[in-house]
Amino acid sequence: MPTANNIKTFPFTKEHIKEFKRELKLAGGFDELMLKKQAIQRKMGMKYIGLYKDIENYKDKFLTGVYKSLRPMYDTEMPYIFWSDLNEIISAKKAKKR
Repeated sequence: MPTANNIKTFPFTKEHIKEFKRELKLAGGFDELMLKKQAIQRKMGMKYIGLYKDIENYKDKFLTGVYKSLRPMYDTEMPYIFWSDLNEIISAKKAKKR
């Protein structure tokens, strides 16, 4: 449940945000990370939001480690939507620092 400390980032915690930032850096950007997380696909040079119909299988593959606590909140066939919410939090924090 959200608390006063994380109401603006719920359901994501500081640990989720920190790990996602690390993954973004390693991947080289959001699109590259979304390719790795099978949230987008490239076909003939175009980007497409990927569908992952087997939600439980997606959770088993990508909601592990620090993200394991997010499993009850994940309920979409479009992983891009889920991860983009986390990316928006990070982008907003970057904008505030400027």
